[in-house]
Amino acid sequence: MCPQTDVRGAVTDTVTGFDFASSELNEASVRQLHRGKFIENVENVVLIGGPRTGKSHVATAIDVQAIEHHRRKVHFYSTVELAIALEQENGPNASQIDLLILDKLDYLPFCQSGGALLFQRLIKLYERSSVITTTNISFREWPKVFGDAKQLHCLNSSLSAAISLKSAMKALALQTAKKQQRKPQRTPPH
Repeated sequence: MCPQTDVRGAVTDTVTGFDFASSELNEASVRQLHRGKFIENVENVVLIGGPRTGKSHVATAIDVQAIEHHRRKVHFYSTVELAIALEQENGPNASQIDLLILDKLDYLPFCQSGGALLFQRLIKLYERSSVITTTNISFREWPKVFGDAKQLHCLNSSLSAAISLKSAMKALALQTAKKQQRKPQRTPPH
């Protein structure tokens, strides 16, 4: 997926072009992500919020910034498109990517094999590449999309365990997981 362009072909999905005054997005948090330090630190970002809150716009702006200014290798997919590409063995090579952006992890469930392949790809990227996921649904609803609660528990731990960027917005939560500082998860006794 390419960044949106205007009639002259200029990129319109940038942080510079975003109207923070009329949005609930926390400008400082977005600008922090836009600097790309999370990619260097191999951290993940989950953008959660309702429709039309700017999640895809921010993800695209980070995509453009990472490619044009930081020379990063970035792949941008709708989540369903990536699941289909993986089923057709056309997904991105996990060893040649700095940032994977999964846009619109929403209410559309994948077939079981697509969810499993997506899970496997994200695990391969773990500790090698950063992942941005945009979604309208909370983590507790992800099993409905992926179809496997056990795999999802592991994936959620990978994507969002440690750090939450504080923000004043209601509709969009920016969360990062710092892999280097993760503590082992303990399972409660039965």
